[in-house]
Amino acid sequence: MNKIFYDYKTFTDDVKTIGNQISGKVDSIVAISRGGLTLAHFLGEYLDIRQVYAINTISYNGEQKLKDIKIFGIPNLEDSKNVIVVDDISDSGRTLKNVMQKLKEKYPKIQFSTATIFYNEKTVFKPNIYIRKSEKWIDFFWEKF
Repeated sequence: MNKIFYDYKTFTDDVKTIGNQISGKVDSIVAISRGGLTLAHFLGEYLDIRQVYAINTISYNGEQKLKDIKIFGIPNLEDSKNVIVVDDISDSGRTLKNVMQKLKEKYPKIQFSTATIFYNEKTVFKPNIYIRKSEKWIDFFWEKF
């Protein structure tokens, strides 16, 4: 499998790029766990947003994509108006599509948007904001110890 390594310096530059695009437009950040947790944390710090939440999904077992996506731990967003949902990549797009469907069903009055670092053009869900296109497997710096 063809892979690329995504390093810390590139990540912090990308956080600033996303942060500058959403600054003043969102009051809450929801990370899709686990891939979106690092991005959500850094965006919260960069924008001084303390309403940073996580929603749990399981869609991979290692590099193997699972048939069904499990979604659980939906956060309480009742006090939010404009929420950005973040993940590391919209690869197949199944996770983002299913998460957005669940959140919109539960919170129909909230304005939701999405951001990812990477975007695969073959995805079924195109995020509102993405920084890089890739069809390769990404090894993120936070996955390597």
